Amino acid sequence: MDWFNISQVKNAKMAFQIDVTKITPYILIDKGEIIIHGRSIPEDSFEFYEPVVEACMEYIRKPAKHTVVRIHLDYVNSGSKKYLTNILTILEKSYLSGYSYEIIWVYDVDDEAIYDLGNDLKGIIKIPLKIEPSS
Repeated sequence: MDWFNISQVKNAKMAFQIDVTKITPYILIDKGEIIIHGRSIPEDSFEFYEPVVEACMEYIRKPAKHTVVRIHLDYVNSGSKKYLTNILTILEKSYLSGYSYEIIWVYDVDDEAIYDLGNDLKGIIKIPLKIEPSS
């Protein structure tokens, strides 16, 4: 069974993933790809986002050479806004140390609040952030 190398399995890192619910977004943090998609109105933002923050801190220890961050939210509460800013600030540290990142902020064309949030983050975060309407 030469095709199976146990040391590769031991060193393989599983992606961090949270499945979507009615009040929380789908989140994927994997080599070269970070996705946040859905509605973000958790009752306890700390409880929901703290593992995501920890996963991002782990990710920037050995990030991919290039990471695409795709965020498409249809509603965000104030606690979620704070954590989104924290997450992007964590990734920004890696960006400023030489790793390549791009953020794609997707909004529904009739959702001015999400569009404005993307613009606000674009003004705060140094990572290139593209704002695109959903297709």
